Amino acid sequence: MHVVQALVSLSIGGSELVAVETTEHLRAAGHRVTVIASSGPLEARVNAAQAEWLDWSIGRKRLGTLQYIRQLRAWLLEQQPDIVHVHSRLPAWICHLAIRKLPADKRPVFITSMHGQYSVSSYSAIMARGDQVVAVSNHIRDYTLKYYLPPDSHKLLTIYGGTSRDDFPFNYQPGPAWLQQTFTEFPELENKRILLLPGRLSRYKGHATFIELLASLQAEHPDVHGVILGRAKPGSRYINELEGLAERNGISHKLTFCGARTDMRDWMAASSLVFSLCSDPPEAFGRIVPEALALGVPVIAWNHGGVKEILQVMFPNGGVKPDSQSALLEKTRKFLRQPPEVEASDAFSLQDSMSRTMALYQATLAANGDEDREDL
Repeated sequence: MHVVQALVSLSIGGSELVAVETTEHLRAAGHRVTVIASSGPLEARVNAAQAEWLDWSIGRKRLGTLQYIRQLRAWLLEQQPDIVHVHSRLPAWICHLAIRKLPADKRPVFITSMHGQYSVSSYSAIMARGDQVVAVSNHIRDYTLKYYLPPDSHKLLTIYGGTSRDDFPFNYQPGPAWLQQTFTEFPELENKRILLLPGRLSRYKGHATFIELLASLQAEHPDVHGVILGRAKPGSRYINELEGLAERNGISHKLTFCGARTDMRDWMAASSLVFSLCSDPPEAFGRIVPEALALGVPVIAWNHGGVKEILQVMFPNGGVKPDSQSALLEKTRKFLRQPPEVEASDAFSLQDSMSRTMALYQATLAANGDEDREDL
């Protein structure tokens, strides 16, 4: 089986990690994989898996990106992959436009993954036009059925993201070398209780809410230190706004921005609490939640979207009424006074996620083996 994973880039993010994890799983099973995406930190994992990689900017929003349609069509005709699996909107359009002009007997199966609550538009509708459509949570499944697919659609299914228990083992602790390096780089964190908010620097991720929470905790818990872990878009001034908010609240010395990191496991394990505060839209899945809980680290999160589905199974005590600053403060104070125990769980495992994905690939190939996909 030859599978193409198509996405914007190999940056660190939820959809990117799903594509790379699927690539690694396919390669370990002996299948051929081609990744089409612009470069990023995750390219090292693609190369380590010995997958093929086309460094094409099929997700860059500019007119010149359209040139990839003809280039991709020629490549598809030559290589004849079995499946093209896309993970974001512009790459989906590029792949769709390339595939539809192929002879019917040369077309790969076209699979799309709905990784987010995309704005309702004809542009976003491409994510529901796959031969099969994957929703990353039931929240996204319901959203897709509401806006894009009929209620009786048989091509939509939910496949949750998963967490590797090898990469995120229960009760894991960072090693001395990691701690020494981290405290050398960020000496303000030593002997502090870390409150961690992972995620890219985007307004809906709840950074302002997190900073206001830190300000409310300082008098009662002076040993608490906030860490915001994630990247900002090049040229973005959002981080300057957050730094200004922290300064106005008098907690600049109690907040550290760490940028993008590949050592998420260690940062989570070194933290007292991990937060997920995406407001509008809510997280489609929210992979940091099962990752932290797999490690045994308590999570506090707005109780909606895909995160709600995870909390219901793994840690119901961590849910907070969405957008209630008072409820968030009360829950955080409670957990800081008496840290809750997180029970070990096999829920939302990477193995289960990959098994379901492989089953989808095989079933879709079998179902489409002798059929022309004229509706492309």
